[in-house]
Amino acid sequence: MFGDPWDLAAAFGLLALLGLVAATFRHYGISNDEEVQHVYGAKLIDWYRSGFTDTSAFTYKNLYLYGGLFDMAAVALAPFLPFDPYETRHLLCALIGVAGVAVVWAVGRRLAGPRAGLLAGLLLALCGPWYGGLFNHTKDVPFAMLMMAAVALLIRIVGQMPRPRWGTVLGFGLVVGLALGIRVGALMLAGYVAAALVGWVVAGGLSAPRLRQGVSGALRLLPALPVAYGVMAVFWPWAVLEPLNPLRALADFSHFHYPIRTMLGGTEYWMYEVPRSYLAWYLAIKLPLVMLAGAALGLLALPGMMRSDLVDEEGKARAVACGLVALAALFPVVWFTLTHSPGYTAIRHFLFVLPPLAVLGGIGLDRLLGWAGAWRFGVSQRSGRGLSAAALAGGFLALVLGREAVVLESLHPNEYVYFNELVGGVAGAVRKYDVDYWANSLPEAVENLAEVIAEEEARTHRHRTYSVAVCAEPLAFEKLAPANMRWVTDWTRADFFIAPTQEDCDTLMTGPTVAEVERGGAVLAVVKDLRRPAEPSETVEMARLRSGRQQRHWW
Repeated sequence: MFGDPWDLAAAFGLLALLGLVAATFRHYGISNDEEVQHVYGAKLIDWYRSGFTDTSAFTYKNLYLYGGLFDMAAVALAPFLPFDPYETRHLLCALIGVAGVAVVWAVGRRLAGPRAGLLAGLLLALCGPWYGGLFNHTKDVPFAMLMMAAVALLIRIVGQMPRPRWGTVLGFGLVVGLALGIRVGALMLAGYVAAALVGWVVAGGLSAPRLRQGVSGALRLLPALPVAYGVMAVFWPWAVLEPLNPLRALADFSHFHYPIRTMLGGTEYWMYEVPRSYLAWYLAIKLPLVMLAGAALGLLALPGMMRSDLVDEEGKARAVACGLVALAALFPVVWFTLTHSPGYTAIRHFLFVLPPLAVLGGIGLDRLLGWAGAWRFGVSQRSGRGLSAAALAGGFLALVLGREAVVLESLHPNEYVYFNELVGGVAGAVRKYDVDYWANSLPEAVENLAEVIAEEEARTHRHRTYSVAVCAEPLAFEKLAPANMRWVTDWTRADFFIAPTQEDCDTLMTGPTVAEVERGGAVLAVVKDLRRPAEPSETVEMARLRSGRQQRHWW
C-alpha cells in the first residue's frame, strides 16, 4: 500500500502527528469537565471491584447518562504511566484522535484514491477544533473516532454484500458497542445501517432477487447486535439496569434544560433557546475555509461519481459508500436544525461530523486537482508542453494548507479556539462566540502571574503567600499553582484574579490588568491585581461589558 507516493506522504504525516502529540500533550490545561469525568470512571471501576454493590456511579451528577469507556480506560492506565492522571488522559485522547485521522485517510483512499485519502487526512489534522480537541475533549474526540470507524466498517460490509464476512460484522458490533460506551448518540448508527442496506438494494436495480439478497445480508448482520449490547453494558452499566434506560438518556439529551449560557454572533442565549441555525452557523465559522470549500466540492462531485460507478458490484458498493459518508456528515446537522435541539460550547458535541466532512473535503479537492489537470497554460507549439493548471492548483493548495498549519502553531496550545476568516479569526470571535470555553488558557495565566509576583518580590525583597481568585475549576489551578499561591473562594479577599474572557468572566472583578494571555490578536485570559483600584477608563469598560452580558434574545 505504501508504495504509492501519496500513501508514503500520508504515513510520514501520521508519524509527524504522533511526534507532535508526544512532544506537546503536557502543554494543555485541565478542562472544566475532566475532574468529574475522571471521578465517574473511578466510580464505575469501584462498582465492579465491589461486586456490584457500590452504586454511587449511578447517582453521581448526571454522568450516568454517559458511558464511561474513556474515563475507565484513563483511570485504569494512570498507575502504569509516569504522568499525572490528567496528562495521561490528554495523551490517550490525542492518540485516539490520531487514529481518527488514520481512519479518515483510509476511507478517503478507499472511495477516491491515495491522493484523496492524503488530502482528507490533512484537512482533519489541520482543523483547529479537531487538533486542539485532541488533548482534552475526552468524550467528543473518542466518540467521533469510533463513529467514523463504524462508518468505515459499514462501508466494508457494503462491499462484502450480500454475504458480509463474520469478522467484519463482529468488528462492526464491537465498534458500535464502544461508541455507545461513550454516548447514546451512537444509536444513530442503526439508521446508517438501514440506509446502507436500502442503498445497496437500490444501486442494484431494485429487483426481487436483489431485495432477497438484501434481506439475507441484513440477517447476517444480526450477530452484531448482541456484541454491541454486551460491550455497551461493560462500559455503560446504567444503560442495562433497565431496558429503556438508553432511550431515557437519549430523550434527556434531546431536551437539556440546564442553566448554561452560550454566545452566538454577540448575543447570549441559554442553551435551550439557541436558534435552529446554531450548529450550522458555528460549523461555518469554526472550520477552515479550505475544508468547507473542499466538502462543498465533494458534495457536488458525489452524484457524478456515484452514477459513473454503477457499472459493476464494486462500483455500486463504492457509490453507496459515498452516500454513507455524506449522510454521516449532514444528517446530524439537519437533525439538530429540524428538532431545534439545545446547543452550547460551539461544535464540541458534534465533532463527530468533522471526520466525514474531511473525507468529503479530500474527495472534493482531489477532484479539483483532477479537473485542473486537463488545462495547460503557455503551451509550446514545438514541444506541446506547458504549465499544468493542476500544478498551479496544487501549489496554491499547499500554500493554503501550510497557512493553516502556521495559524495552529500560533494558537498553541489553544488550537481549539480557532475561528476562520468569515468572522476575522479569533480576534473577531472573542466576546461574540464561545471561544475558550474550557479555560485552556489558565496554565499560561498562572505562569504569567508567577512572573509578576517574582518581579514584585525581587523589587521589594518581601516574600509571602498570595491569595488568588480564579474564574475556573479549582483543580485546574491547584495542579499548576506554585507554593506561594493559594485558591480562595471569597473573591473580595483575593490579591489577584485570573479569568478567561469567555462569557466576560474577566469583568466580574475590577483591578488593573497585570498580565494577559493573547492568541491571534485576541485576549483569552487576564490576570488582575485586586490590591489596587482599577484605572477610571478600565472601570467604564467593565461596566459596559457587564451591561452587554445582560442581553437576551428569546427565539
